[in-house]
Amino acid sequence: MTPRALRRSALTLMAAAIAVAAPALAAPSTVPPAFEDWELLELPDKDPAEFKISETGSLQIEAENAVAFLYAQIEGAPSKRLAWRWRVDQNIPATDLSRSGKDDRPLALHIWFPPKPEDVTLGNRLGSLFGYPMIGQVLTYVWGGTAERGAKMSNPHFENSKLIVLRSGSTPTGIWFSEEIDITADYQMAFGSPPPGKAYIAISADTDDAGGTSVAQLDDLKLLEPETPLPARGFKP
Repeated sequence: MTPRALRRSALTLMAAAIAVAAPALAAPSTVPPAFEDWELLELPDKDPAEFKISETGSLQIEAENAVAFLYAQIEGAPSKRLAWRWRVDQNIPATDLSRSGKDDRPLALHIWFPPKPEDVTLGNRLGSLFGYPMIGQVLTYVWGGTAERGAKMSNPHFENSKLIVLRSGSTPTGIWFSEEIDITADYQMAFGSPPPGKAYIAISADTDDAGGTSVAQLDDLKLLEPETPLPARGFKP
């Protein structure tokens, strides 16, 4: 198998496992440095969502029949709370996030946890050859869908993932909303055990199933207890 074919195979396996992702950013001084250097994860045969810094300094995510993830690794996140604010400026029709092929959403924040050694798959190993994270359990905090705020459900593509709706698809557009989550408590609730000692944070938009265009923003992302800057690593042109 050629290196190109091997890379494509790895991405295909990762897409099946994650399924729950740009140009360089010109960052004003007010932008948290983390967003400048996060990694972009695209899915095979899908147009990628676009990530850029808005005029106000927030991270803007636009997806036109597209999907992509922007991610970075953090240490010690499971023992902390995570806070941010976000808004949707252009929405897509709300769908049932529990149904495969219907789970579009304008914005989501994911916590990716590494798999246990006994749970590492061929897709994990192939993806790691190209620098992609090994992903085991996933917590996904969603803006979108037909379910109400607080609803919890399994990811229709990936059994080791839980979706938690923070803002339904009917939430007003053009308004900032603040969020704060307890990573340890949510992991314990979802998977029945304490979380691993490290994780990745990922931001995504997904409009590739029903189609349409979403435009959203995310800002002021930080770890709490105590407040810790997120690392600047990985986001390449």
